[in-house]
Amino acid sequence: MIRLTLRSLRADALRLLLSSLAIVLGVGFVAGTLMLTDGMRAGAYDRAGAFDRHTDLGVYAGTDPLPPALVDRVRAVDGVAAAEGELTGSGGVVGSDGRPVLGYGVLAAIPTDPALRSYDLTAGRLPDRAGEVVLDVSTVREEGFALGAPVQVGGSTGAARAYTLVGAVDVAGTARDVGGPFIGLVGADALAVTGERGYGRIMVAVAPGTSREVVAERLAGLAATGATVKSRQQILDDAVNDAVRDRKQFGMILLTFAGVAVVVAGFVIANTFAIVLAQRTRRTALLRLVGATRGQVFRATLLESAVLGLSASALGVLAGVGLAAGLAAGLSTLDLPFTGEVLLTRSTVLLCVALGTAITVAAACVPAWQGTRVAPVAALTDAAVQVTRRAGRVR
Repeated sequence: MIRLTLRSLRADALRLLLSSLAIVLGVGFVAGTLMLTDGMRAGAYDRAGAFDRHTDLGVYAGTDPLPPALVDRVRAVDGVAAAEGELTGSGGVVGSDGRPVLGYGVLAAIPTDPALRSYDLTAGRLPDRAGEVVLDVSTVREEGFALGAPVQVGGSTGAARAYTLVGAVDVAGTARDVGGPFIGLVGADALAVTGERGYGRIMVAVAPGTSREVVAERLAGLAATGATVKSRQQILDDAVNDAVRDRKQFGMILLTFAGVAVVVAGFVIANTFAIVLAQRTRRTALLRLVGATRGQVFRATLLESAVLGLSASALGVLAGVGLAAGLAAGLSTLDLPFTGEVLLTRSTVLLCVALGTAITVAAACVPAWQGTRVAPVAALTDAAVQVTRRAGRVR
């Protein structure tokens, strides 16, 4: 029966082409959606963790900012290798023509401890002391600033003052790329320019061989009232919360279309198998006459559908790669809060192949069962037709 089933597949290859195409399209839509959303999720986490590559724990302020003195106390906790205060605010840069550089300027306190620095330098170095500043590479290039030259930087506390430009960083595609200049200062200067009384969070690097959970418990007892201690995963989850929410909504829309495609594919597969089995009435009857049972014929048909579903689903995954790449290219032209590359995972491949095969087998069950109900003798007559009934109320 197995050899006969495989021969039947080869003989009816053209007839089964429509079913194969339906499976490929349905699985391709599901696979492409999963690849794209997985890639978007990974891209969102990469973007959120751009400045936390070396951050193991974080102490976050509550209603009141964290005082600078708390940074020294955190640094003295057993198991803490490095600790730096961080805040982000707004600031401005005076251009080489004496006019403010257009765009919203993001100002951030940059750690001075190398263990917590996660910025990508394109020239020079990061600020190590008060009076030094680092700008994004686009602003440096467009304004013609030179390393070592004074740059006027101002904020909400008053007129701009001169800082020595010591480096240029690449922040493109990160959360600190909002269309304007990026300004990086040491903590004390950032507090002075923004007028803040303290930091928004304290970044912590845990010493090698020390449990992060143990250090987190120690920091929780040390933190100020209302402050919270977060693990690295919690930091990343919070950072991409908005982007992930959008990604999930977009993914649900795509999966809805994919679900419709799968349902339509199921109907096409069922109808195609019904036609194919109706055309095989005499062949089925001959098998019954030579001793094949209804169960054997039924199982042979399901085996045929499983082979068809498995092969077509594999092609559907490949089609999904192309679909996801096309969608990713289209999304890259839009101003969306999430981007990412196509990400093909083992779970996606297994899920899509299993889904396509299961749907194919399930869709073939009813036609396969109906195809075994024709009496062998009646099927061999010239008037042999498949058993038919009037459509019921539900249908």
